[in-house]
This record gives sequence, structure tokens and C-alpha cells, in this order.
Amino acid sequence: MCPKFKNFAMPLIFLGALVLSIVAEPVLPGQIKSTLYAVSLTIKEILVFFLPIVIFALVTNSIARLGSRALKYIVIILPLICCSNFCNTMLSYLTFRTFLSGNWSLTSAAQSVEQLNPAFSLHLPTLVSNDIALISGVILGLLFGIVKRKEVGAIARCLEKISTLFFKCLIPIMPLFIVGTAIKLQHDGILTTILTRYLPVMATFAITAFGIVMLQLMVLSRMNFSKVAEYIRNLIPALIAAFGSASSVAAMPLSIKAAEKNVDESENADIIIPSTVNIHLVGDCFFIPMVALAVMVSFAKEMPDMGTYLLFALHFVLAKFAVAAVPGGGVLVMIPIMQKNLGLNAEMLGIVTAIYVLFDPIITTCNVAGNGSLAILFDRIVSKKRKTE
Repeated sequence: MCPKFKNFAMPLIFLGALVLSIVAEPVLPGQIKSTLYAVSLTIKEILVFFLPIVIFALVTNSIARLGSRALKYIVIILPLICCSNFCNTMLSYLTFRTFLSGNWSLTSAAQSVEQLNPAFSLHLPTLVSNDIALISGVILGLLFGIVKRKEVGAIARCLEKISTLFFKCLIPIMPLFIVGTAIKLQHDGILTTILTRYLPVMATFAITAFGIVMLQLMVLSRMNFSKVAEYIRNLIPALIAAFGSASSVAAMPLSIKAAEKNVDESENADIIIPSTVNIHLVGDCFFIPMVALAVMVSFAKEMPDMGTYLLFALHFVLAKFAVAAVPGGGVLVMIPIMQKNLGLNAEMLGIVTAIYVLFDPIITTCNVAGNGSLAILFDRIVSKKRKTE
């Protein structure tokens, strides 16, 4: 089942916004460029302001849904997800340090022009820390998953509507965020250099992330290459849908069908895929840290040591429970974490976000492939547990 062309609309819009910014920047008046940059910073400020509420709503609903659909399996699913996300995030750091820790400095690319400053600025107070929002959401979600009452279900659905409304309002204005940031970087003379010099990061991400998924499938098939080929063949429709829509949710029906073919007990696919579609994101775990580290080095910031990155990885894994599986959703909730734990400023965050949304179809495809692999592992664990019982 091939996705319709309209499913490619959002990635194409993001790409068009970036290309338009590069082409139009030299002829735009300074005041317009300054205003567009200010709009970009304002969008980021509004996002950070409302994000604790969105994190709380998404985490509560995700955990509650996990508990209501698979309460007796929650002790299996949660450790699997957290362990996978954490290991992949740490592996991303080790891969970057091993293969990509060269000279990424962009100072030589800077033009001898005055840097672009925003025409205006908006500063909003912090409602509550994201850590408190995360912990509160996890606790309330677990309670909601245990207490099966109509009122609880209504509250969970209300929280889901709040988070959905937020992203529905945010996604259409994301091109403005990209335009403002891209014009700023192009004006300062480093955008084109970023897009060309970061190609090794993209290649390393693709090889590592998809390689890990392939390795998992080979282990699960006990090195049976024909079985691996069958797994992949069943996953292809879901992977195409994921690439076209840049949304794991849009690809979820096909992901469930693929998992049902790849597992021994089809009911396990109905449990694991909906439970993990928002929170088990292999592609994000590799791509976001790699790009964030490359941006840090590009701006002459020191690489974080293992202790600093370990703290970042722990926050990163927790924040995965607050990711919405929509185009660009994977990076939006990570902005405060990258800002707090890695020290990225607004300009750096803009670069990470712009690169992420451009490669979101590939990242989402990796996420869906990783969920397909996790479904097989979950089926093996549950089947073994039943046999033991």
C-alpha cells in the first residue's frame, strides 16, 4: 500500500521553507530579516512556555493507555522501552566520539558582516520545570492505568486532546520557525556550510541506526537470513507509510499488520505497537544526540563528558514518554533538555530543529523499523513466560 502524494506535504513544505530562505535571504531588506528571526525566537519561547503542560498531558495519557491495554505486561514493556532508548542514546554518543569527533568549526565560514539581531524579543516565565511535569505525568498515568473508571478515561482523553491541539496549532507555524532561523544562519554565512558539512553525521546516523535494527532482527531470527528477509518484507508497507507521512501514528495500522505477521501470537502485536508508537523511537535516540553534538562542536563548545551526557541521556529517555508521533514532534519536546543539559542556545537549537524536520521521514522510518523489531522481542518474552507458567 503506497501512501498518497499528499502524505509528503509536510516534509516538502519544510524543505521548501529552507530552500526559500536560502534563495531569498540576499535580496530581503534587513528589517524583514530581523523580523522573521524575531518571529522564530518567539515561536521557540512560546513552545518552551507551554511545554511542561504538554509533557504532563502526553506522559499521563501514554502511561495510562499502556496500563489500560496491557496492565499485566507493563512490567515487561516499560523496561524494554527504557532500556532500548537509553542504550541507543548512549551508543549515539559513543559513535559520535569514535567516528565524528573531528574539527566541525564553522568560524571559517562566517561572513564579514554584522550578525543579524531580532527586531523584538519575548520573554515568558517558567510555569513549572519539565522534570516535575515528567514525574507527575508518570505517577498520574500509572494511577490512571490501574483505576478503571469512566471518569479516569474521560480525563485521559481530555489530556490527549490538549496535547493534540497544541501540536495541531504548532505544526503549521513550524515553517516560520525554520525560515527565521535559516535566514539568520544564511545571513551570518554558515547555513550552506552546515548542510554540506553535516552529511557525514546523516550517513553515520543511517548506517548506525538501521544497522542496529538489522542486527536485532538477525539475532531474533537466530541468524536465519531468509527469516530476516521475511521480517523486512512484511515491514515494507509500514516503512513506506512512515517515510511518506513522517508520522509513526499514520503508519501504525500497517505496523500492526506487519507485526502480526512477524510474531507468533498476533494479539501481542495489538498490545505492543500502540503502546510504543509514541515512546520507543530508535531513530530519534541516534539522530538528535548526534546532530546536537555536531552543532556543539561547530560552535566551539566542548564535548560533554560521560557524566554530563549520562544525565542528558536519562532526561532524554524520560522525555520520550512526552513525544507526539507527528512531523517534527520528536525534536520539539527535546529543546528544553538540550538547552539545559547540553547548553545549546537558541541559534543552536534552531539548527538542530531545522535539520531534524528535513530528515524526519528517514528518522520516522527508522522508528517504525525499531518498533517492528521490538514487537518480535516482546512476543518472544511473553511466549516464553506463558510456557513457563
